[in-house]
Amino acid sequence: MGTPVVWSPAGNYVGIYWQYGRAHPIPAQAMGCTPKEDTAGIVVGNGFDDVGTFNMVGTYKLAKLKLTKQYVPGTGDPRENLGHAVELRLTCCDLFAALPSRAAEFQSWGCPPGNVGFYGTWHVRTRKYKGDGEMCLWLPPVPVVIGYVITQTMTSTTQAVSYDSNGDGVVDASQTTQTFTITPTQAQYGIQLQNPFGPKFA
Repeated sequence: MGTPVVWSPAGNYVGIYWQYGRAHPIPAQAMGCTPKEDTAGIVVGNGFDDVGTFNMVGTYKLAKLKLTKQYVPGTGDPRENLGHAVELRLTCCDLFAALPSRAAEFQSWGCPPGNVGFYGTWHVRTRKYKGDGEMCLWLPPVPVVIGYVITQTMTSTTQAVSYDSNGDGVVDASQTTQTFTITPTQAQYGIQLQNPFGPKFA
């Protein structure tokens, strides 16, 4: 699994991670790249979530992306932000091909079919919590503000058309068609939502 990264993976990424048996949103976070060669370079980034403000630093090479997400002490939720780090180990791939059983979750969080993104694992080690799990990041189909998540809104339109079914000049039948439209939408990631990469600390 993996697709070589032939362009630097820069932009405002959104994503989801899995913990406690379900998916949770990852709000948009900025990643910028400084290429060192054609398919490798340094990654820096930043963002904020309901834990606090964070900075990221790491490297990418071919299909691999390694990041350290470091929370800034004194920001966000003082119960959860311990100034700790989250290690991310990701591989560039077609997310739907790599995780076909997650297709519905990807679409519900605004990831279009066939989208190439990063799939891998997150790792947290603090004095209060130790955890590991799966996660994905991708560039959304529309620009997303840092700290926001993207979802999809589905609307339907129903139209009924009456017609003459047997050619006798009398309208005696009708046909109903229903059209579905999926629209990406943004929502601010509020502190009331469960935070990425770790439970609420008591």
